[in-house]
Amino acid sequence: MKETDKKSQLRTTVKKLQKDSRLRAEVLLYFSFVVNLAYAVLQGVNGVAARSIWAGTLAFYYLTLSTIRFSLLLGHKKVNIVKKWKKYRNSAFIMLILNFALLGIHCITLYMGHIITYPGYMIYAMAAYTFYTAITAIRNVVIYRKYNDPVLSASKALSLAVAAISVYSLQSAMISAFGDSEEFRIIMGNCVGACVFFMISAISVFMIVKGTKAIRRAV
Repeated sequence: MKETDKKSQLRTTVKKLQKDSRLRAEVLLYFSFVVNLAYAVLQGVNGVAARSIWAGTLAFYYLTLSTIRFSLLLGHKKVNIVKKWKKYRNSAFIMLILNFALLGIHCITLYMGHIITYPGYMIYAMAAYTFYTAITAIRNVVIYRKYNDPVLSASKALSLAVAAISVYSLQSAMISAFGDSEEFRIIMGNCVGACVFFMISAISVFMIVKGTKAIRRAV
């Protein structure tokens, strides 16, 4: 392909992205998948290096949600509405199961006196990732409301779950690194953890109910 052809194709793609807001939303979702996958690998490496159950669990959590998001987006335009709603509901089931798994790990690490420690670079990486996921989740909530698409709605919910867990893991890391009170660590861990757990549980249950009703109407 000639250089002029490449530039022409690039300009065409850019113009298409500028005009098609739905396509922009899908491209950003793929970009978020890559970011989440990279962060999951980073957490996994840190979990192995530090022999941390919590970091390893977080890596598995992010990796699973990234895989779900990718499966949602992959070829979703070619499936019918019933399959889309089934994907939507299945995502909620997995989110709910993972949420209870994280609750168990939270209790084990908190009440067995396991201090979650991270090297300095990981705390900065976690802060940057939390900032990114929070902005992305808020943006997705605003943008995807106008699309009546179960796949995009499920991706939006996954973004919220990832952002919530990121906030919880960041506060745990910050308190472990800079706090000196065991009582404060437990209180904050329980408060933030409870808020995150109930929020994700509520979102998951809502999605399961909504998806089941939509499937019944569509069949």
